[in-house]
Amino acid sequence: MSPKKRDYSVLDKFRFERKPVGVKFTITRPEGIKHLEKELNFCEMLKEAQENGAFYVGPDDWVCVGVEQMILGMKDPEPILVSGLFGGDEGLFKDASSCRAMYQYLPRMPKDSVRYVVFAPLDKLTFDPDVLVLTADVTQAQALLRSINYSTGEPFVSKATPVVACSWIYVYPVVSGELNYYITGLGLGMQALDIFPPGLFLISVPFQLLSTMLENLKEIPVGRSEPPPGGPAHRQRVNQLMADMRKKTAA
Repeated sequence: MSPKKRDYSVLDKFRFERKPVGVKFTITRPEGIKHLEKELNFCEMLKEAQENGAFYVGPDDWVCVGVEQMILGMKDPEPILVSGLFGGDEGLFKDASSCRAMYQYLPRMPKDSVRYVVFAPLDKLTFDPDVLVLTADVTQAQALLRSINYSTGEPFVSKATPVVACSWIYVYPVVSGELNYYITGLGLGMQALDIFPPGLFLISVPFQLLSTMLENLKEIPVGRSEPPPGGPAHRQRVNQLMADMRKKTAA
């Protein structure tokens, strides 16, 4: 897994409290990276990498009732899960039918395409990630979410379900090629595991958009150094800009 030479230094200006984490999906065992020697759910692994460095997990390391292996394409889904029975009886959904319907939307890796998943914080990154996950407050998130729209005009949206958050954080961006974000406190499993405080943005940038994000962030400021001018002053400034442009474009 030789690294692609990307310059991530533009992210330094964000001064993240929690480190960005690169994630790689591979069919071959990673070399030079330690194996995770503890039981963690997929969603917990983000925090583990932020706090304790790089690691990989293999086919036998998944502990979340078959969900993780299903979305990684490692195993066929267990009937109890996709029937909706588990989620319905747990009270996660109104009934088994509504829980079953959710499974048609969950993103999944192509079958048998992944055997190992590698995590590394940005300062320990030795590979080109399939997805970079950034943990941000709302001020930081404003700039990060604009980082694609800034040069493409494309909207940023969040696609998620209240359970199986890991599929939307790690898998969906890679298989769709789209930036996605999840807000902590909305995921029932992540909340039960007490991974992060509520209200943080988990912003997932797939490999297809990393270069665009990094280039655009060179021009996008993070937050404001001074308070905004307020309603009247803002309207006056916008109206003056429009007036000047109308003069410029007048026939």
